[in-house]
Amino acid sequence: MIMDHELIIGKYTLESLTNGMYASPLDLYREYIQNAVDSIDAAIMEKLERPEYFEIAININPEKNTLSIFDNGRGLCQNHAISTLIDIGNSNKQRDQNRGFRGIGRLAGLGYCDELIFITSFAGEDSKTIIRYNAKLLRELLLISNEDNVSVHDVMKRIVSIEKSSEKASRHYFEVKMLGVTCNNGLMDEDVVRDYLIQHSPLPFDKEFKWRSTIQEKVRIAGYIIPTYCICLNGEELYKPYSDSFVSDRVKKISDSIQDIQVKKFYRGEILSAVLWYAHTAFYGTINDNTVKGIRIRQGNILIGDRSTCNSYFKEERFNGWIIGELHVLDPDLIVNSRRDDFEKNEAYYTLIKVFKEWAFSVSKDIRRISYERSLSREKKAVVEAQSFEDVNDLCYEDYGYAEDTTESDFLDSGESEVVAEMDYMDKLSLLIDQKRTQTRYRALNINFKLTMEQRKVLERVFDLIQQEYSDQDAERFINTIARNF
Repeated sequence: MIMDHELIIGKYTLESLTNGMYASPLDLYREYIQNAVDSIDAAIMEKLERPEYFEIAININPEKNTLSIFDNGRGLCQNHAISTLIDIGNSNKQRDQNRGFRGIGRLAGLGYCDELIFITSFAGEDSKTIIRYNAKLLRELLLISNEDNVSVHDVMKRIVSIEKSSEKASRHYFEVKMLGVTCNNGLMDEDVVRDYLIQHSPLPFDKEFKWRSTIQEKVRIAGYIIPTYCICLNGEELYKPYSDSFVSDRVKKISDSIQDIQVKKFYRGEILSAVLWYAHTAFYGTINDNTVKGIRIRQGNILIGDRSTCNSYFKEERFNGWIIGELHVLDPDLIVNSRRDDFEKNEAYYTLIKVFKEWAFSVSKDIRRISYERSLSREKKAVVEAQSFEDVNDLCYEDYGYAEDTTESDFLDSGESEVVAEMDYMDKLSLLIDQKRTQTRYRALNINFKLTMEQRKVLERVFDLIQQEYSDQDAERFINTIARNF
């Protein structure tokens, strides 16, 4: 049956695509920056200017309650500007070539100002296109009223206006302006915006960061060139916040530094799925600086999620906070979701997560080993590394009470690395003493870990009786048969 109903997309869809789409109002900066870098990439490909010519300028003015994001990239030609800036969810960008491709990111600012303006000019054209969104009127139309059945098309006709004016034919740019910014969640706070941008944006490393060249070269050899762009906030050029030294451990606040840079490649079959760089440090504990702690997932050098996104891939989430690094995602089948806080769940995603978890397990073992070497005595280290109680000399029953009653709260004044080492020692000590307490005179029972302590003791008495009644050869045969089938 052919549907003869005229589909109406209600006005509240606009609310979902603006206020409801992103975790934070600050995410609008990321959305407009990713559009800007796509435009700059296109301009570089077309050789409009030398690569170092291009920049993204962000300006916020709390006094006038305005902000703008300007780029001198390719811009939009007159034939495409109107459809590109007004159509919703209709983009001609290629998913495997552009960071933004769904055609909804440009609406990110609509819910946080009175007027949203797009201004663009294209090289060789002597005019610019200006699209104005009356965001204040939109908020009024979204209020509960008798017009609840109004469609998105009807709303857009009322809130959007189009202008054209003269411009120099040599100019090419795109600018987002937000007038009457209504949100007070950090959008106009220069320090808050800077903190957001240095973590989320595709920035270069600071020139003072001595490991900058090492990271770039090692990642390049691994098969990826990290793209970077000149981004300025109120005239100040921004850089990623990584530095040679930093402070670790919530309790002791220990000074630490990068000792080396490690690079790991992840594959899906023959496809290079991602390249990870991470810093080898002393791993004293949680890194205090929230702008650098944790492995950050990046696609096109733009942050996906936040500093805690990788936590769940570690068996102990805290260890992600002990590490500095970036996982650059390359597999074209890894598709970022609309909120840009994770990826769509498909084969490429599950493959990457699997191999990344294996790496996380391996690096966690390294952190533990370093903690043992630094914090444990030779005797305690022997306990942690023991495979069975027989590998440890002088394992005493009286140690058990101490191990059983000790918790992490008993080490409140200790460093995090010391706590990890001591708690691992306590856990292993308890396990070894449990093993010792359940041992019998019969190896066939001791190696059967399915048996409880009570079952072992009962069978030990049974085996004693068998040995009393039968020859050594028959007794051994009966005992092994019973133990094997119990």
